[in-house]
Amino acid sequence: MSASDASARNTAKLHFVRRHVDRKILRFSLSIGVVAALVTAFVYIVSAYPFVQRCERDSWRALSEIDCSGGTCDTSQFTTDWQLEEPDYVIYVNDTQTLYLIAFPASTEEVPAHFPPLDYLDTAFIRGFREPTSYNTPDGEVWRLYSREASVAEKKVEILIGYAVKAPWKMLETLQSQIGTVDARLKREADEIAANPPTQKASARGSRLRLSADGFVVVDAHTNRVEVWGPSLPTFLRKGARLPAPGYQLYIRDDEVYLVETAVKDPLLAISFVDIGSLWWLAALCGIAFLGISVLARSLSRRYLRRYFALAGIRVPTLEEAQRTGEGRNVEFKRGISDDEAKSGSVDDELLRSIAAFANTDDGVVFIGVDDTGHVKGLELDFKQRDRLERKIHQLVRSRIKPTPPIQFTFEDVRGLTIAKISVARGEAPIYMMNGVIYLRHGSADVQAQPEDLRRLVAEFAS
Repeated sequence: MSASDASARNTAKLHFVRRHVDRKILRFSLSIGVVAALVTAFVYIVSAYPFVQRCERDSWRALSEIDCSGGTCDTSQFTTDWQLEEPDYVIYVNDTQTLYLIAFPASTEEVPAHFPPLDYLDTAFIRGFREPTSYNTPDGEVWRLYSREASVAEKKVEILIGYAVKAPWKMLETLQSQIGTVDARLKREADEIAANPPTQKASARGSRLRLSADGFVVVDAHTNRVEVWGPSLPTFLRKGARLPAPGYQLYIRDDEVYLVETAVKDPLLAISFVDIGSLWWLAALCGIAFLGISVLARSLSRRYLRRYFALAGIRVPTLEEAQRTGEGRNVEFKRGISDDEAKSGSVDDELLRSIAAFANTDDGVVFIGVDDTGHVKGLELDFKQRDRLERKIHQLVRSRIKPTPPIQFTFEDVRGLTIAKISVARGEAPIYMMNGVIYLRHGSADVQAQPEDLRRLVAEFAS
């Protein structure tokens, strides 16, 4: 190989080492940043856990207060428990798989959330009340219901409005003589809703309509999607509605993150919402955590972990490969080394020269306990002696080679014999000096660099 070819190879290797280490540090830093962002999101969501626990307790309390049998439910205890923070939805699934809403949330400025799959009602049921009609609900209440079609913002809608004639939560039962007055009011107020449709957020307060009805709902006539949820009244979900699975799930609506908690006590479901917070605020926190921790991890990695990443992924010959090829540009065999920490003789100097030469030239490996012909002789070391030898090698490298090159020291057992293996990566520094002398690897020899070699190494580093 000519000098120019060797120079080109060394330049390419040095550039590769730098890029390899920089890529490793970048990937590591980004990974730490991603973990930091995930932890931030997790902590942010978990901060709502006390509210989730309260919702779960209220859901199970509500389910325990409702007794269902024979196709009907007794909700008298549930509807008169004024201390209960009701779940947002309570759904009764009867034997025919129809989904009756015992309770649903009216959207307000404080609680605007709805679960999208439950925003669709059975309009066939709604159309059955074109004239005010009494309806006995599955939970034992009696309502007068009335529906009409209307056009709102060039959209056909169905309006269902109702008045509870008999219900456990009402102090007085409506007399039969008052039904005519109730019906007239339902028709008039349905017309008022059609003429002045309330906003979603104002519906629970009756908006500016000042309704006397106990509940109403406005539904898109074509899609069955609820346009306005008013106070609760008897109604059914659309057939085939997708109910949330038991447990917890996240969903996002109008840039807000919610946690949906679902409790199931056959044939009832209780569903509650917990407002986690703004999606943009959560994204901002995660972004800040990602950027801040990534930058910090990169800075610390460049300072403290460059040697580790320089060694990570290097390819040096195994013992079997080294025995087949013998000593060369990337392989050095050493019969042994002094285990006297106070002594540093010629054997130690030869080892350090090889390490410095590999660091200046190319990745390499030194096998200790193998003679020059590649035969394994082994090292007679107990555990304490192994530890002492490893500490000695690291101490010699740190004290006599400047700057300290990236090395990895391991022991291997080969057919019952112990050998030491020192992997050396081509370092990122322009030169590594042992006792002020620069060594290079030429074939199987460690040679002292000449002035032209020094100029070449500096030029390779600067290019």
